Amino acid sequence: MKIWLHNSIDRLTPIFPSDYDEKKKLKIGQDYEADIKLPRNIQFHKKAFALFNIGHQNTKLNLPFNVYRKMITMRAGYFKAYQTDKGILYEADSLSFGSMDQETFEECYSRVLDQIIKDVGLTSDEVENELTNFM
Repeated sequence: MKIWLHNSIDRLTPIFPSDYDEKKKLKIGQDYEADIKLPRNIQFHKKAFALFNIGHQNTKLNLPFNVYRKMITMRAGYFKAYQTDKGILYEADSLSFGSMDQETFEECYSRVLDQIIKDVGLTSDEVENELTNFM
């Protein structure tokens, strides 16, 4: 069971109706173990994908969006390398919520921004301005 909770001084409270429905399944008086995690910032996640879109729309490379996103992610240093009998295979790291915590994702964003600036030839301020208009 996975539910979203809000922390107050004396209790954790379900945030969404679906979370409340899940919590109701727990027996009153029963002890439970929970794995508490701070979720990633969804607005920052959207901003990151807006950044990828700006890069994709302004690049001279003729690549599908997903290929461009993975290429920039790898150039930013977020990839895995696998040795195969044909050579080394590279795979971009996943940017999903379960794959990166907020701190790692923010560092990834910063490095991706640097790579997109190099790719499209804009300044950081120009990209940030585009992001404001894009979102």
